[in-house]
Amino acid sequence: MPDPTSTRTPDPANTAGRTAGSRWPFAHALLFTGHMIDSAGRRHARFPAWAESRARRAIHAAIAGLQWTQPGATVGLAGGASGGDLLFHECCRELGIDTRILLALPPYEFESASVAPAGPGWVKRFRRLLDVAGPALHIMEKNDGLLEGASDNIWQRANLWMIEEANRLAPERALLALWDGKVGDGPGGTEHFLQVGRSFGIRILPPIEMQMVLRMDDKSG
Repeated sequence: MPDPTSTRTPDPANTAGRTAGSRWPFAHALLFTGHMIDSAGRRHARFPAWAESRARRAIHAAIAGLQWTQPGATVGLAGGASGGDLLFHECCRELGIDTRILLALPPYEFESASVAPAGPGWVKRFRRLLDVAGPALHIMEKNDGLLEGASDNIWQRANLWMIEEANRLAPERALLALWDGKVGDGPGGTEHFLQVGRSFGIRILPPIEMQMVLRMDDKSG
């Protein structure tokens, strides 16, 4: 995996959407939050592994159909967890959209907490994403994610840090969620991200409802 100590190096892709006299690297920042693949021991299904292809189609369609108020380049921002995050990065790549991988923990710790419980296939995809990320990989540091003050919860801080990064990268910002509409398993989940995103002026897009994804047939778009 990449050396996490190099995550603050200058990002040459930051010039991709910059115009003469503009302080913004991109015109639009698309944030993503969404559920991980259910672990084997989960009592109540939320994002079962068999629904992956359906979720991918829904995420791809939501990104492809997004309308911005101004023209220009878009950057995607998400973590690297199994399920929603990795599907978002993969869909953006298919659509020609650069992304930033924002990890709340160093890669090996993040993989253990948020990728490995879904199985070795997701670990392989996570490592492949990091292998090609270069300067697009960022690891949260102690002064990141403090918009609401100091917090001991890294996942809440990570949500706030992504908002900080979106505010830095683009004047027009939106948040897409893959969500079951329920309170999360712990602090710092999808519900929290939607709440703080709205409070900090992020445009909240209609969430992709997990219940709708689970009802899709395998040929529906």
